[in-house]
Amino acid sequence: MPYTDTVEALSVSGAGKSANLRENPVGFLAGAVMAGVYVGFGIVLIFALGAAVPAGAQKVVMASAFGIALTLVVFAGAELYTGHTMYMAFGALTKRCSLGEVVAVWSASWSGNLVGSVGLAALIAAGVGWDGGNLGGELLEKVAQHKSQSAALHLFARGVACNWLICLALWMSARTTSDSTKCILIFWCLLGFIGLGLEHCVANMTLLSANLFLNGMSASGWLGMAHNLLWVTLGNTFAGAVCMGVGYWVAAGLHRRGGAGEAGHGGGFDAES
Repeated sequence: MPYTDTVEALSVSGAGKSANLRENPVGFLAGAVMAGVYVGFGIVLIFALGAAVPAGAQKVVMASAFGIALTLVVFAGAELYTGHTMYMAFGALTKRCSLGEVVAVWSASWSGNLVGSVGLAALIAAGVGWDGGNLGGELLEKVAQHKSQSAALHLFARGVACNWLICLALWMSARTTSDSTKCILIFWCLLGFIGLGLEHCVANMTLLSANLFLNGMSASGWLGMAHNLLWVTLGNTFAGAVCMGVGYWVAAGLHRRGGAGEAGHGGGFDAES
Protein backbone atom coordinates (compact mmCIF):
# COMPACT_ATOMS: atom_id res chain seq x y z
CA MET A 1 0.00 0.00 0.00
CA PRO A 2 1.31 3.47 -0.86
CA TYR A 3 0.85 4.98 2.61
CA THR A 4 1.92 2.11 4.85
CA ASP A 5 5.51 3.20 5.40
CA THR A 6 4.48 6.71 6.46
CA VAL A 7 1.78 5.47 8.83
CA GLU A 8 4.22 3.01 10.38
CA ALA A 9 6.95 5.64 10.74
CA LEU A 10 4.65 8.18 12.38
CA SER A 11 3.18 5.53 14.67
CA VAL A 12 6.69 4.66 15.83
CA SER A 13 7.25 8.37 16.46
CA GLY A 14 4.08 8.46 18.57
CA ALA A 15 5.33 5.53 20.62
CA GLY A 16 8.64 7.33 21.03
CA LYS A 17 6.89 10.41 22.38
CA SER A 18 5.05 8.30 24.92
CA ALA A 19 8.34 6.75 26.00
CA ASN A 20 9.95 10.19 26.25
CA LEU A 21 7.12 11.47 28.46
CA ARG A 22 7.35 8.38 30.67
CA GLU A 23 11.15 8.40 30.99
CA ASN A 24 11.83 12.15 30.92
CA PRO A 25 8.63 14.03 31.84
CA VAL A 26 10.45 17.28 32.64
CA GLY A 27 12.20 17.20 29.28
CA PHE A 28 8.95 16.47 27.46
CA LEU A 29 7.19 19.35 29.20
CA ALA A 30 10.11 21.65 28.37
CA GLY A 31 9.70 20.72 24.71
CA ALA A 32 5.96 21.42 24.95
CA VAL A 33 6.60 24.84 26.50
CA MET A 34 9.00 25.64 23.66
CA ALA A 35 6.41 24.64 21.07
CA GLY A 36 3.96 27.13 22.60
CA VAL A 37 6.62 29.83 22.43
CA TYR A 38 7.54 29.03 18.82
CA VAL A 39 3.94 29.20 17.62
CA GLY A 40 3.55 32.36 19.71
CA PHE A 41 6.45 33.97 17.85
CA GLY A 42 4.46 33.40 14.66
CA ILE A 43 1.46 35.21 16.17
CA VAL A 44 3.59 38.15 17.31
CA LEU A 45 5.17 38.40 13.86
CA ILE A 46 2.01 38.28 11.79
CA PHE A 47 0.19 40.93 13.83
CA ALA A 48 3.24 43.20 13.77
CA LEU A 49 3.39 42.85 9.99
CA GLY A 50 -0.38 43.07 9.56
CA ALA A 51 -0.46 46.41 11.36
CA ALA A 52 2.21 47.80 9.04
CA VAL A 53 0.39 47.25 5.72
CA PRO A 54 -2.88 48.49 4.22
CA ALA A 55 -6.01 46.58 5.21
CA GLY A 56 -6.34 45.07 1.75
CA ALA A 57 -2.93 43.43 2.02
CA GLN A 58 -3.16 42.26 5.64
CA LYS A 59 -4.45 38.75 5.01
CA VAL A 60 -1.85 37.96 2.35
CA VAL A 61 1.04 39.35 4.38
CA MET A 62 -0.02 37.66 7.61
CA ALA A 63 -0.71 34.32 5.94
CA SER A 64 2.64 34.41 4.15
CA ALA A 65 4.57 35.02 7.38
CA PHE A 66 2.98 32.44 9.69
CA GLY A 67 5.04 29.59 8.26
CA ILE A 68 7.73 30.58 10.76
CA ALA A 69 5.69 28.92 13.53
CA LEU A 70 5.66 25.34 12.24
CA THR A 71 9.10 25.72 10.66
CA LEU A 72 10.55 26.46 14.11
CA VAL A 73 8.70 23.54 15.66
CA VAL A 74 9.79 21.05 12.99
CA PHE A 75 13.41 22.06 12.55
CA ALA A 76 14.25 23.15 16.11
CA GLY A 77 12.26 20.28 17.62
CA ALA A 78 9.38 20.75 20.07
CA GLU A 79 6.24 19.01 21.32
CA LEU A 80 3.22 20.53 19.58
CA TYR A 81 -0.22 19.27 20.63
CA THR A 82 -1.85 19.56 17.22
CA GLY A 83 0.77 17.37 15.56
CA HIS A 84 0.58 14.89 18.43
CA THR A 85 -3.12 14.32 17.75
CA MET A 86 -2.09 12.56 14.53
CA TYR A 87 1.07 10.81 15.76
CA MET A 88 -0.59 9.34 18.84
CA ALA A 89 -3.65 8.26 16.85
CA PHE A 90 -1.38 6.30 14.53
CA GLY A 91 0.39 4.86 17.57
CA ALA A 92 -2.90 3.68 19.07
CA LEU A 93 -4.31 2.36 15.80
CA THR A 94 -1.19 0.29 15.13
CA LYS A 95 -1.24 -0.91 18.76
CA ARG A 96 2.09 0.67 19.65
CA CYS A 97 0.43 2.94 22.23
CA SER A 98 -2.35 2.41 24.74
CA LEU A 99 -5.28 4.77 25.13
CA GLY A 100 -3.83 5.90 28.45
CA GLU A 101 -0.54 6.80 26.76
CA VAL A 102 -2.40 8.79 24.11
CA VAL A 103 -4.28 10.79 26.73
CA ALA A 104 -1.09 11.37 28.74
CA VAL A 105 0.86 12.73 25.75
CA TRP A 106 -2.05 14.88 24.61
CA SER A 107 -2.57 16.29 28.10
CA ALA A 108 1.11 17.02 28.71
CA SER A 109 1.70 18.62 25.30
CA TRP A 110 -1.46 20.79 25.48
CA SER A 111 -0.63 21.96 29.01
CA GLY A 112 2.98 22.73 28.13
CA ASN A 113 1.91 24.58 24.99
CA LEU A 114 -0.43 26.72 27.11
CA VAL A 115 2.34 27.62 29.55
CA GLY A 116 4.68 28.59 26.73
CA SER A 117 2.05 30.58 24.87
CA VAL A 118 0.90 32.57 27.89
CA GLY A 119 4.50 33.02 28.98
CA LEU A 120 5.45 34.58 25.65
CA ALA A 121 2.39 36.85 25.74
CA ALA A 122 3.44 38.00 29.21
CA LEU A 123 7.02 38.55 28.05
CA ILE A 124 5.86 40.75 25.18
CA ALA A 125 3.50 42.63 27.50
CA ALA A 126 6.35 43.31 29.92
CA GLY A 127 8.81 44.24 27.19
CA VAL A 128 7.04 46.50 24.69
CA GLY A 129 3.34 46.13 25.49
CA TRP A 130 0.61 44.78 23.25
CA ASP A 131 -1.11 48.16 22.88
CA GLY A 132 1.61 49.69 20.72
CA GLY A 133 0.96 50.20 17.02
CA ASN A 134 4.08 48.21 16.13
CA LEU A 135 2.47 45.01 17.43
CA GLY A 136 -0.95 45.60 15.92
CA GLY A 137 -2.85 45.85 19.20
CA GLU A 138 -6.05 47.13 17.60
CA LEU A 139 -6.01 44.40 14.95
CA LEU A 140 -5.26 41.73 17.56
CA GLU A 141 -8.13 42.93 19.75
CA LYS A 142 -10.55 42.79 16.81
CA VAL A 143 -9.52 39.25 15.87
CA ALA A 144 -9.55 38.06 19.49
CA GLN A 145 -13.05 39.41 20.03
CA HIS A 146 -14.29 37.54 16.97
CA LYS A 147 -12.68 34.30 18.11
CA SER A 148 -14.01 34.61 21.67
CA GLN A 149 -17.58 35.24 20.54
CA SER A 150 -17.89 32.73 17.68
CA ALA A 151 -20.45 29.95 17.98
CA ALA A 152 -19.22 26.57 19.22
CA LEU A 153 -20.04 24.79 15.95
CA HIS A 154 -18.18 27.42 13.93
CA LEU A 155 -15.10 27.11 16.14
CA PHE A 156 -15.18 23.31 15.98
CA ALA A 157 -15.50 23.28 12.19
CA ARG A 158 -12.74 25.85 11.70
CA GLY A 159 -10.60 23.85 14.13
CA VAL A 160 -11.10 20.67 12.07
CA ALA A 161 -10.14 22.41 8.83
CA CYS A 162 -7.13 24.08 10.43
CA ASN A 163 -5.49 21.01 11.92
CA TRP A 164 -6.23 18.99 8.81
CA LEU A 165 -3.92 21.43 7.01
CA ILE A 166 -1.35 21.42 9.83
CA CYS A 167 -1.22 17.63 9.94
CA LEU A 168 -1.04 17.48 6.15
CA ALA A 169 2.06 19.67 6.34
CA LEU A 170 3.60 17.24 8.84
CA TRP A 171 2.43 14.16 6.92
CA MET A 172 3.87 15.42 3.64
CA SER A 173 7.09 16.50 5.36
CA ALA A 174 7.47 12.93 6.61
CA ARG A 175 7.28 11.70 3.01
CA THR A 176 10.28 13.73 1.81
CA THR A 177 13.91 13.92 2.90
CA SER A 178 14.48 17.36 1.39
CA ASP A 179 14.57 20.18 3.93
CA SER A 180 13.75 22.79 1.27
CA THR A 181 10.72 20.77 0.19
CA LYS A 182 9.57 20.54 3.81
CA CYS A 183 9.78 24.33 4.11
CA ILE A 184 7.69 24.79 0.95
CA LEU A 185 5.06 22.32 2.16
CA ILE A 186 4.84 24.01 5.54
CA PHE A 187 4.56 27.44 3.89
CA TRP A 188 1.63 26.48 1.65
CA CYS A 189 -0.36 24.69 4.35
CA LEU A 190 0.01 27.53 6.85
CA LEU A 191 -0.79 30.06 4.15
CA GLY A 192 -4.09 28.24 3.75
CA PHE A 193 -4.69 28.12 7.50
CA ILE A 194 -4.28 31.86 8.08
CA GLY A 195 -5.68 32.91 4.73
CA LEU A 196 -8.92 31.02 5.36
CA GLY A 197 -9.29 32.34 8.92
CA LEU A 198 -9.15 28.91 10.57
CA GLU A 199 -8.63 28.06 14.24
CA HIS A 200 -5.52 26.58 15.87
CA CYS A 201 -5.71 26.04 19.62
CA VAL A 202 -2.01 26.74 20.32
CA ALA A 203 -1.91 29.87 18.16
CA ASN A 204 -5.06 31.05 19.94
CA MET A 205 -3.43 30.51 23.32
CA THR A 206 -0.99 33.33 22.57
CA LEU A 207 -3.48 35.52 20.73
CA LEU A 208 -6.21 35.35 23.37
CA SER A 209 -3.87 35.68 26.35
CA ALA A 210 -2.29 38.70 24.62
CA ASN A 211 -5.76 40.18 24.41
CA LEU A 212 -6.15 39.67 28.17
CA PHE A 213 -2.92 41.60 28.78
CA LEU A 214 -4.14 44.28 26.39
CA ASN A 215 -7.58 44.77 27.96
CA GLY A 216 -7.14 43.65 31.55
CA MET A 217 -7.82 40.25 33.07
CA SER A 218 -11.60 40.48 32.94
CA ALA A 219 -13.88 37.54 33.69
CA SER A 220 -15.46 37.86 30.25
CA GLY A 221 -12.01 37.70 28.66
CA TRP A 222 -11.14 34.50 30.50
CA LEU A 223 -14.51 32.94 29.66
CA GLY A 224 -14.10 33.88 25.99
CA MET A 225 -10.65 32.30 25.93
CA ALA A 226 -11.93 29.12 27.60
CA HIS A 227 -14.87 28.92 25.18
CA ASN A 228 -12.59 29.26 22.16
CA LEU A 229 -9.92 26.83 23.35
CA LEU A 230 -12.46 24.15 24.29
CA TRP A 231 -14.15 23.96 20.90
CA VAL A 232 -11.05 24.63 18.81
CA THR A 233 -9.10 21.94 20.70
CA LEU A 234 -11.90 19.45 20.04
CA GLY A 235 -11.91 20.36 16.34
CA ASN A 236 -8.12 20.16 16.09
CA THR A 237 -8.15 16.78 17.83
CA PHE A 238 -10.83 15.39 15.53
CA ALA A 239 -8.84 16.43 12.47
CA GLY A 240 -5.57 14.91 13.66
CA ALA A 241 -6.97 11.71 15.14
CA VAL A 242 -9.86 10.95 12.79
CA CYS A 243 -9.43 12.80 9.49
CA MET A 244 -5.69 12.13 9.27
CA GLY A 245 -5.10 9.27 11.71
CA VAL A 246 -8.03 6.99 10.93
CA GLY A 247 -8.18 8.25 7.34
CA TYR A 248 -4.66 7.22 6.35
CA TRP A 249 -4.73 4.09 8.54
CA VAL A 250 -7.68 2.91 6.46
CA ALA A 251 -6.17 4.19 3.18
CA ALA A 252 -3.03 2.18 3.94
CA GLY A 253 -5.12 -0.95 4.44
CA LEU A 254 -3.88 -1.44 7.99
CA HIS A 255 -7.43 -1.73 9.32
CA ARG A 256 -7.64 -5.13 7.61
CA ARG A 257 -4.60 -6.34 9.54
CA GLY A 258 -5.91 -5.19 12.92
CA GLY A 259 -2.98 -2.86 13.49
CA ALA A 260 0.75 -3.54 13.46
CA GLY A 261 3.78 -3.38 15.69
CA GLU A 262 4.08 -3.78 19.42
CA ALA A 263 3.22 -1.36 22.19
CA GLY A 264 6.09 0.81 23.33
CA HIS A 265 8.24 0.19 20.22
CA GLY A 266 10.35 3.24 19.37
CA GLY A 267 12.76 4.47 16.72
CA GLY A 268 12.26 5.28 13.05
CA PHE A 269 11.11 8.64 11.75
CA ASP A 270 11.54 11.40 14.30
CA ALA A 271 8.48 13.66 14.04
CA GLU A 272 9.26 16.42 16.48
CA SER A 273 6.14 18.52 16.17
